Amino acid sequence: MADIPAGFHRLDRLDEVMGGFDPVYIRQEDGGYIALGFHIARQHCNPRGNCHGGTWATMADVVMGMNVGFVTGQSGPTVSMSIDFLGAATEGQWVEGRAEILRWTPNLAFAQCRFIADGETALRANAVFRRKFPPYRDYESLLARPAELAG
Repeated sequence: MADIPAGFHRLDRLDEVMGGFDPVYIRQEDGGYIALGFHIARQHCNPRGNCHGGTWATMADVVMGMNVGFVTGQSGPTVSMSIDFLGAATEGQWVEGRAEILRWTPNLAFAQCRFIADGETALRANAVFRRKFPPYRDYESLLARPAELAG
């Protein structure tokens, strides 16, 4: 498996759902945004060896939701999400996802994201999020602790 690109750090498992996708990586970017990256591994794939649609949907939801919290100062549940599967990603490929917050109101945030695999867009998504809570965690607390890095 290839190296992890510069600036990416292992994401804390967060919960049992995200733990099933481990390891996943994040990187701070300009404007308060974060990028999410991971190598496609067996646990991410469908029986044909391509990244599973459920994996894509989860990762899109996570990268957009986290960025809503970091950029707007409030986060909350996903109200709606639309996904376009534009290409395949297979086991061993490194993929990176980036989100953009298009607009927000006192109660809602509108986001979009793209995931790139080997230079090609594999997924694009857009979503609406309810803004009602402070961000779940700050960037530093999202990084895996040394004990998790060993596992």
